[in-house]
Amino acid sequence: MSHYNVATDLDDTLWMWMGITIGVLWVATLVLAVVLFFSPIGDPASRWAVRLGVLVALGGMAVGLLMLRPTPEQASADVETVVGAHSVGVPDGGPGMPLTGWSLTGGDLRIPHFVGMHGLQALPLLAMVLGVSAGRRFRLVLVGAAGYVGLIVLLTWQALRGQPLLRPDAATWAALGLLTVAVGVGAASVLRTPHR
Repeated sequence: MSHYNVATDLDDTLWMWMGITIGVLWVATLVLAVVLFFSPIGDPASRWAVRLGVLVALGGMAVGLLMLRPTPEQASADVETVVGAHSVGVPDGGPGMPLTGWSLTGGDLRIPHFVGMHGLQALPLLAMVLGVSAGRRFRLVLVGAAGYVGLIVLLTWQALRGQPLLRPDAATWAALGLLTVAVGVGAASVLRTPHR
């Protein structure tokens, strides 16, 4: 177990250096974001898709910080061997989804972490596939970015409540419905606005 393992001095040192490396990569991505905000990139839709994508990716990476908190069981243990977890409400390593290993029985913070980090690919891809005028593409990218951030917040909220991705409760379904309607209304508003 490489993550959260503090059972021995070696494990603790490896985990510490892993954390330092993650911090360095996060700061490097932040520097990249600053550079991208001052770089001339094609049309406005592509420019903002890349800029917002890297900001979303930074947020997705930051979700990983939530995994560093000790679970209630870890906090009450006499001896620390593991501090932090991917799963919420269940122990790490339980039944998981194929390929990803995401928890089938509890919340899993790897889900919003994964979705968030891939905003850097998702938003530019959205800008590339939109077959509308430049002005509408730009506004649709903004709507898409807002919806993507909303999805990350929703997935984080679901995971923190110890709820498996594939078994959402009524509140999660309602929030997803509201998010879907908001994005749909935003997109429809952009598409119905007369082209200039």
